[in-house]
Amino acid sequence: MKNMRNVPGHQSYDQGSIQNNQYNEAAGSQKNSEVGRHLLPIPLSASSFTTDASTIRVLPRKGMNLAVYNNAGALGSITLGESAAQASLAPGVTDATGHVGLPCPPGQWTYIACSTQQWVISSAATLLVFIIDDNSSIKQEAAR
Repeated sequence: MKNMRNVPGHQSYDQGSIQNNQYNEAAGSQKNSEVGRHLLPIPLSASSFTTDASTIRVLPRKGMNLAVYNNAGALGSITLGESAAQASLAPGVTDATGHVGLPCPPGQWTYIACSTQQWVISSAATLLVFIIDDNSSIKQEAAR
């Protein structure tokens, strides 16, 4: 399979305009500042949401990115998978299919690109799992 990043047409921008908006005339250089990400909870239904992934959760589409805050004083982990059968794995532990428990340090943010994996499970409810708002996705096509 070939993975292609899919961006809806109205969200595509001219690269020249982006560079012009990022240039700071007074400084004579590019603007560089972290403003932060727009974070969303994981949808459970049309009117129900959560940041608790201690029970396996499905993400709305492939290609999502996650922001995880570990609100505990101990190392935790996030495990991504292709189905609801994915088990939570301890930090750094792998399973027979190549999944791994991604470490989430205590009191810190961890950012995760999910690629084609649409299922997520955390090692504890103290890991607050957010979707980073981005309407792009990954579309899988048969390789030629």
